[in-house]
Amino acid sequence: MKILISGSSGLVGMALTKNLKRLGHTVVPLVHDDNKSNGKKDLTWSIFYKQVNIKAFENIDCVIHLAGANVAKPWTSKNKRAILDSREQGTRLLCQTILEHKLPIKKFISTSAIGYYSDPSIEILTEESLNSSSFLGDVCRRWEHEIAPIAATEIELSIVRVGLVLSKTGGVFPVSAKTRKLGVVPITGSKNNYWSWIHLHDLVKIYTALAVGELPSGTYNAVAPHAVTQEKFAKALLSATKEAKQTFIPLSFMPVVPAFLLKILLGERSILPLTNQHVSSQKIQNQGFIFDYPTISPAIENLIND
Repeated sequence: MKILISGSSGLVGMALTKNLKRLGHTVVPLVHDDNKSNGKKDLTWSIFYKQVNIKAFENIDCVIHLAGANVAKPWTSKNKRAILDSREQGTRLLCQTILEHKLPIKKFISTSAIGYYSDPSIEILTEESLNSSSFLGDVCRRWEHEIAPIAATEIELSIVRVGLVLSKTGGVFPVSAKTRKLGVVPITGSKNNYWSWIHLHDLVKIYTALAVGELPSGTYNAVAPHAVTQEKFAKALLSATKEAKQTFIPLSFMPVVPAFLLKILLGERSILPLTNQHVSSQKIQNQGFIFDYPTISPAIENLIND
């Protein structure tokens, strides 16, 4: 297949590109033109100029849309606008380009996030759960709304609501693991807060399965089958560190950073370290998808020892 990827230079995009090429597919990176060169560079797109280089879509079978501004940056008014615009306007621009030019794309796979749902949440969240009215919930709702016109065509549409991605090089894991060799893994807010996580390997596997038709199109939660509390995550991380003989001291500590302090320091953005969502992956499992890392301990051991 010939697959176009927006956001190909990000954590997920680089891993996905590598995997698709390994399987023999051709990957075309659609690079966002941050220099605002009015779309003059090859294979670029610009939300600022509302332009997409149509050459990038030649003979494309599938579009995988990953692009979006980093949500971990301070939530200033400017950054919040960038977080929303990069998803809402970026998705609108891609969809309009495909529809206006009647491009013969077979599949369109778009990223979303479990930020779509209420946080904190009492019940287990499924793809049918209600949308949150929070900032992230509103971003995800508007993000997914812009994809809707594709559903009215013959293009197979999928939405992947991504959980906390565990990777050696990005996301929550390097931050949590920063002091693990000293026997310390901090807990933010409460040891009982649920983290709905996914190993990068399995996330790439989901996108690949949707692209090549091993999974039917649809909306899926991209989270491992077994969400964990922060306490269980911290214990698994400390245990794996000791097992790998990478710790400097025999003692283990899980200091709690109080929620009120995080709210003072981070304001509205404190929802990220204080996340508490138990999200279900039952729908994708019912379609036959098998996670290589369904539980936290093997996932952490892989990240530590890889």
